[in-house]
Amino acid sequence: MNRTEIYNRITDKLIAKMEAGVVPWRRSWKIGSPVNFVSGRRYNGINFLSLIAEDHPCPYYLTFLQAKERGAFINKGATGSLIVFWKMYERDIEEENKGPARVPFLRYSYAFNLSQTSLYSSIKPESTGITSAEELISQMHNLPPIKNNYQRCVYNITEDCISLPVITDFETETEYYSSLFHEAIHSTGHSSRLNRISAYASKDEYSEEELIAEIGSAYLCSMCGISNEVIDNQAAYLHGWMKQLKHDPAVLVRAALHARSAVELLLSSSPTE
Repeated sequence: MNRTEIYNRITDKLIAKMEAGVVPWRRSWKIGSPVNFVSGRRYNGINFLSLIAEDHPCPYYLTFLQAKERGAFINKGATGSLIVFWKMYERDIEEENKGPARVPFLRYSYAFNLSQTSLYSSIKPESTGITSAEELISQMHNLPPIKNNYQRCVYNITEDCISLPVITDFETETEYYSSLFHEAIHSTGHSSRLNRISAYASKDEYSEEELIAEIGSAYLCSMCGISNEVIDNQAAYLHGWMKQLKHDPAVLVRAALHARSAVELLLSSSPTE
């Protein structure tokens, strides 16, 4: 299976959800973000999207080999979720004149939820939420100023600031934090950060940027275990995203990679220059 086939399969799975009126990354995150059961590492990027498209009772995943190494087995009839990872391939000395000494090599595997294995009955899964929303915000060193208004949530690229109503004007606190995270992801596109967006973006660029913000904010919400289910004009967004994805499946891959970079920048140990 080549890279295009892998990404198409993941994209098709998400499109099927969207055609049913479900936005996979808009959900309650009470059970937390998908995590590898063995390493404890959170899945991100395209793997994050692949796994959240599934409905399982716990956040932990592992491969067939990881289960086997622990004397466990995959339940009969269980279907794994496609995941990908890159590994750097070291060229032989004889190959060095053909290009860089180290080249990326794409590999794929299948991850099974812990509930699909014989380990599930002996382990009590816990939420993978690691911090409160306020604690997470305090760790964001690359966040622009936050201002308050009385109407809507927006990232103002001209003034480089996030503007949204005060928390008490929202129906719930989680809606406030979900909205703030969404605009925070947008802010990483500023020229002083990741230089991803401009004030004069085209319609398609704006739609893709919204997809990046959606995926990135979902990841941040999952870290706190809070819901990000609220979305304005959901039907219109769904229609636009599905149209884009069917025309260019790579849109989802690009958006996931940009969202990953955005989250990493927000949570980096020091502010940008």
